[in-house]
Parts: sequence; structure tokens; C-alpha cells
Amino acid sequence: MLRPLKMQKVRVAAVKSITNSLLSDLHNLGMVEIRKASAGPFAQGRTVPIYDRISTQWVRMRTIKSMLGLRGGAYREMGVEQALGEAEKIQIAEPLKRDHDRLSALNSELSALEQKLKGAKKLLHFGSVDFSAAKSHYISLYAGTVPSVKIASLRKSIPPSCELASRVGKAEAVVLVLCKNEEAVTSAVDLTLSKHGFSPINVSDFTTPAATVKRINAEIASKKAEISAVEKDISAYASKYGGQVTALERTLAVWAERGLTTKDFGIGNDSFILEGWVVEKEYAKLESHLKSKFGGKAYVERIEGENSPTVLENPESTKQFQFLVELFSLPKPDEIDPSLILLITVPIMYGLMLGDVFYGLISFLLAGWMMGKVKKGGLGYEVARIWKFSAIAGIIFGIIFDEWMGLSSLQWIQFLQGWGLPLGISAPIYYGFSRIHNMGLLLGFSIILGMLHLAFGFILGAINEWHHNRKHAYGKLAWIGLEIGGFFLVMIYVLAMFPAGWAAPAAAIFFVSLVVILWAEGMMGAVELPAILGNSLSYARIAAVGIAGVALAEVINESFLPGPEQGLMLLIILPVFVVLHVLNAGLAMVESIVQGGRLNLVEFYGKFFHGGGRAFAPFSVEKFKQ
Repeated sequence: MLRPLKMQKVRVAAVKSITNSLLSDLHNLGMVEIRKASAGPFAQGRTVPIYDRISTQWVRMRTIKSMLGLRGGAYREMGVEQALGEAEKIQIAEPLKRDHDRLSALNSELSALEQKLKGAKKLLHFGSVDFSAAKSHYISLYAGTVPSVKIASLRKSIPPSCELASRVGKAEAVVLVLCKNEEAVTSAVDLTLSKHGFSPINVSDFTTPAATVKRINAEIASKKAEISAVEKDISAYASKYGGQVTALERTLAVWAERGLTTKDFGIGNDSFILEGWVVEKEYAKLESHLKSKFGGKAYVERIEGENSPTVLENPESTKQFQFLVELFSLPKPDEIDPSLILLITVPIMYGLMLGDVFYGLISFLLAGWMMGKVKKGGLGYEVARIWKFSAIAGIIFGIIFDEWMGLSSLQWIQFLQGWGLPLGISAPIYYGFSRIHNMGLLLGFSIILGMLHLAFGFILGAINEWHHNRKHAYGKLAWIGLEIGGFFLVMIYVLAMFPAGWAAPAAAIFFVSLVVILWAEGMMGAVELPAILGNSLSYARIAAVGIAGVALAEVINESFLPGPEQGLMLLIILPVFVVLHVLNAGLAMVESIVQGGRLNLVEFYGKFFHGGGRAFAPFSVEKFKQ
């Protein structure tokens, strides 16, 4: 679990006569990631001769599936010839295309009619006006809208030879302007209307507004009936062919991948080879399957290989932290898998910063609500799982700190007794670690915790480097010595917390470690020296974020804690009290997530993690069943 699964490169040699059968078996097994074969005496592979036919029918089925408005599909294992034969018999692409073209045209016409109807309804106020009679060679008619605030100005600006009628609403005014059809007049009206934000209504085929509205409504009903008839026709095709089309699309997608995969084979006269990667513990299963299914016609062997893929395997309860690792970067196959480490460090950092029982409960409930609202397995879902798990640590540290929404357990008891609840308790049930009263101690603890966290990172880094570069592994361990020596020197000379006699061994550890770092890492090590101090001090944010949250909670309690003596003011104070605490909890949660993430994925990760691993992509039919 602390390392990716061990991988084994394999080579399968088989006779050509079992190509399709072998591909089908490997696809269904889903165990082998097929890579380009180092052909040697074999010729470079190519797609199977039938691939073009497979590809053509697959694209046809995808197109038909899209036109039928279908999703998914139940994959069925069937021979390639059977699948092609069934697909070629389905000849509905052309009529479906005609239906979709007709549907597109009808929807465009419907949209235009609906837009025209809006304009006609705006003119209903002018019910007696027959727009077909109002237009002539001698008269120009303008119908449209202007902003209501501009109607008064428009009345003053319109030429004297024009008549203006209007219906003024809150936002816009509907106007009719009748003018002599003379160039000088129409030019002046066009300019005036443009200046006042005039938006025209097309009345080219209007009669009276009421009659026009009635006519357009009838046309809309007719278009909708036509659209319904076309959609019914498409639905009939979907009912008849839907299940078959979706199954064939999935099946042909499988055969298309199989046909394309043969490009990576090495091809001989009567045989072929394929190479790839398999999880080492599954090699025996693969060997046994091929032997029992194909006898002497297929043979698998172990071979040497580089650049193996990475496969992480962790308990289901820790999958959200594996998701976090994969989201950041996959470890290389020989690196430590940090999933289980993050399972411990992420909640601890979050809990130390949040550190309040009620705020932890709010975190837990919000994370659970979020998990129910987003797609399972997606980014939001996995982040919510991490958040929910970390909230438990927030509750635990809240109990340790004795913080319950900024109050201690005794203060809550006194508050409830003030409201008349006879608890009969006057002394603390237990004494928690008060962060607000032990800021110096908390700050020191945060920095020491940070140094331990970084030291653990350097140990992991040394383990990662041990089989690659012992020199670099020694350099990683030397950083721990530098931390220890530097810590004691600061404690002795700056804070005077340890005897001066300890200075010599501390200085010796510091300088020996420094020499080892410069020897192992050269100038890059020298450049990193100031960073180790910054990394250690970064952990002071654990104390800072926690104390800020507690201080703000105490301010809220001092100002808005509801009491029986407040009477009717409780109707105002209680909601304010609740809202402010929810906002403070939200701020504390965000800061704890952001700052905890930084400490784990920047300061800590950088000490051991390189990443850049390549995900294992087995040749598997499973993805076509989703």
C-alpha cells in the first residue's frame, strides 16, 4: 500500500489464426496494457483488413444514436461479422437526417413567429389601427419601443408633420409614428428615433393587432403540431431501433479498438507478437488463462522493460486520498505512494486549525450534504469525502481544546443554567488546552510539528532515492540533521531554553549536515538552505489560523450571546448570533482547507515526491460498458 503495485512487462506470441479470439479474450480480461512491440525480425503491425468497414459502421451507429437522442448503451459481446451485418441492415440515417433538417427549419420558423407574436401583443393597445391600411405611398409608419424615460423628449423632438401615439409602461413605451412619406421628413424621424433608442417592431404583414395576434397564434399552433409529428416519427425510429443501435455502437467501438490495436503488434508470416504491462501478481492468472484457452497457439513470457505504468492499490476507505494523489500527480512506479500518509496528515492539519466541536459538526454535515449533491466519483465528491473525514479530526481537536463555538464546556453549562436548566454543575468537567491563553506554547508546538513533518518527508525522500542514488539519499537524511542542529542552536542562543553546553554538539550536527548537503546536492543544496527555515516557519499558520478563529468566535459571543434578560431583542440577536457563527465557521473551514493543503502538498510533498508517473491503461472492454 505504501508503494505502487509491482508491474511486469510481458510478451505474448501467437499464431495468426487466433488473432480475433485472442484480442477478444485480452479485452475482456482487462489485465494487459498493450504497448508497441519491439518487433525485431517481425514486421511492423497494421490495422486488421476489416478495420475500415468496422470504423465506417461504428461512425454510422454513433450518428444514428445521436439523431435518435439516445445515451449509453448495453454492450453485447458478439462476433465482428455479426455486428457488421446487423449494422449494415439498419438503413435509417437518411430519413432521420430529413426529419432533423425539417425539425430545425420548423423550430426556426416557430422562433420567428413567437418573436413576431411578442411584437403584436405590444401593439394591442392600438386595437383600432389597421396596419395594412395605414401604410401607403404617401404615409410612413413607424412602430416600436423606446425607453420610458425618453418618451417625453421624443414627443418634443418629433417633426410637427408627424403624429405620435404611445402606451407608456414602467421600463419601455410602445410608440406609433405616422409621417408624410417625404425624404426630408423620414430622414429627420429616422435620426430622432435612433437618438431615443428606438427598437422597431416588424409590422409588414400586420392587420389590426388583435387579428394579427389571433392569426399568429394559429400559425404557432400549426407549427407546433408539425414539430410534434416529426418528433413522433423520430421517437418511432428510437422505439424500433434504439436498443439495437446503442448495443451495436458499443460493440463496434470495442471491435474498432481491437482492430486498431494490431498496429502495435509485430507481424510474421504465420504468427504475431504483442508486448505490454501487467500487474506482477496477475501474471500467473494471465499465463494460466492463455494456456487453458489456446493451448500451444499462444504463449506468454516475462521480459525486461522500462517506463512501466503506475497502479495504486489502497483500501476503499482511503480512496479519496488516493484520488488526491492522482489529481496532483501520480508517483512513479518506484516511489512511495503517499495516499495512506495523507490519510493521517491532512485531517491532523485541518483538525488543529479548525479545532472546534460545533464547527467540526458543521463541516461534517456540509460535506455530507455536498456528497449527496454531486456526481459520485467526481472531483467535488472526492473533495467532500476528504473534507468529511477531516471534519472528524476537527471535532476531536475541539474536544481536546475544549472549544464549542468559542465557548468552553463550562461556559456552555453556565449559559444553559442561565436559561433555567438545572444542571447543578459549577466546576469544569475537564480542562482543555485553551489556544487563546497558550498562544506562545501553541506557536512553538506548531513549528515543532512542522519540523517533524518535514523530517518525515526527508526520510521518505531518502527511501525513494536509496536504490537510485545513495548520494542523494544521504543528502535527504542530512537535512534532518540540519533541522535538529538549527533547532537547538536557536533554542540556546535566541530563546535561552537549553544549557549553553549543548551548543557545541548542536553546532557540530548542523555543520556536518551542511557539508553533507553541499557534497550530495551541490549548489542546489546551498540555494535551498534559506527555504528550510521558511518551510519550518510556515507551520506557524496552524497556530495563527486557529487563534484567529477562536478570537473571532469570542468577539461574537461577547457581543451577541443570547440571554433571557434581552427579552424581545432576542428576535434580532439570535439570528445575528447564528449567522455570524456560521460565517466564522465557513471562514475557518476555508482557511483550514487551503492552509492545510499548502502544508501537505507544497512544504511536505516537496521533500520526497517527484511524481510524473504514467497511469496504467489496460486494454479493457469495461470502459465501453459505462
